[in-house]
Amino acid sequence: MIVRETDSEYIFIKQHDHAVISGKLSKAWKDTYFIGHNFRNSVNYAIAHHDRCWQELDNNKPLILEEGKIPASFIEYPLEEKINAYSIGVNWMENQDPYAALLISKHYASFFSGKLDPQGKVFKSEEERRQGYLLQDTRIKKEHLKFHFDLLQLCDNLSLYICMNEWGVEKEREIDWFKEGFPQRLEPLNHIPLMGKWESKHEVRLTPFPFSEHIEVAIPYKKVKKSTLALNIAPFKKILEETKTEYHSVTYC
Repeated sequence: MIVRETDSEYIFIKQHDHAVISGKLSKAWKDTYFIGHNFRNSVNYAIAHHDRCWQELDNNKPLILEEGKIPASFIEYPLEEKINAYSIGVNWMENQDPYAALLISKHYASFFSGKLDPQGKVFKSEEERRQGYLLQDTRIKKEHLKFHFDLLQLCDNLSLYICMNEWGVEKEREIDWFKEGFPQRLEPLNHIPLMGKWESKHEVRLTPFPFSEHIEVAIPYKKVKKSTLALNIAPFKKILEETKTEYHSVTYC
């Protein structure tokens, strides 16, 4: 769950809903900027479903952190449960599309690069073994795989940018992750980093612009008053289920 806080409310966006937006972006990626066209369907599929494993956690196991009584975002969610979900997600994708599974496996394993957490080290090692045989089966060029992986992470970040930031926020008040632009450096864009900037609550300007045309997306979200959670009038899961889904439109231009 992506959790954003205002003075009086929490805003909740499900991980898979954010990933669906990522998939729309990858489908709109300019054809002349895409490398390895034979794998494009698999790449788009991987990007659109890269957070599918979060559906069980977001729908059935939303958590309130005991300290401070605040909702847990995907960042604070317990590591053991996240890792288990990641494994289930890659297993599912391997049965659907092995190349998409390779990309998602690399994505999840990258979360644990350079980290010493024992669970993360075991998970990363297991996924690297999986990547070995999946890569052997695909016989893809290394430079194509790198581009597809970078594109997944870029589209993920472009979606997170509009889900995690306050809509219309000034550049200096953006979350730190994206203030200096997006970290991926893609060969078709001459390794120039993309920069995002909110022009209004409904418009984000990207420089350089990598899509064939402007893209409008709708962010599904739920708003819950902090006072509602503080009163403990119902289990957190029930409160979320009974809160109506709203939509906020954003155009990438």
